[in-house]
Amino acid sequence: MKLMQQLNPEHGIDLDLGMANELRVPKREVPAQVTFLYAPQHPQSCIFFLNYYSPQRRGEESLAEYLDLMDSFLPLRDKVSGEFFIVHVNQIVMVREAPVTEAVGGRPLSLVLENGVQLALHTVDPRHAWRARPIDLLNEPGRFAPFIAADHARVHINKRFIVRVEGI
Repeated sequence: MKLMQQLNPEHGIDLDLGMANELRVPKREVPAQVTFLYAPQHPQSCIFFLNYYSPQRRGEESLAEYLDLMDSFLPLRDKVSGEFFIVHVNQIVMVREAPVTEAVGGRPLSLVLENGVQLALHTVDPRHAWRARPIDLLNEPGRFAPFIAADHARVHINKRFIVRVEGI
């Protein structure tokens, strides 16, 4: 059934709204816990919308690629309420994915964030031997640095909010 909306009844101009479904790009829904700058003590369960194909490599787009390739604003959906909203990427302090058993952590580090939160994380392995130092990880291009938590969850920290790294 096609949806029709009459824009101007005097002139009889019709707009076919059924075309909107034909132009939609299918996306994968990826759940994650997001810590926002405006509510640092209350992580929010959100749904990210990722591509089925990565623009950089074979396979599906990863959350790390999405966070670093996105423009300033990105769409999210609150997992609890189902409400859609748009947020500026600089309002995201940290994104925590679901734990994955095959995630292997490298060197243990302690990160101190701008809001005073201290996190015990591990660097992501495998890393290239010549780029294995924590300073190289933090100076790589991109807004977010990936880490592994103790429960094997991948954690993406916005580098803008990292104040200090200890345990080097």
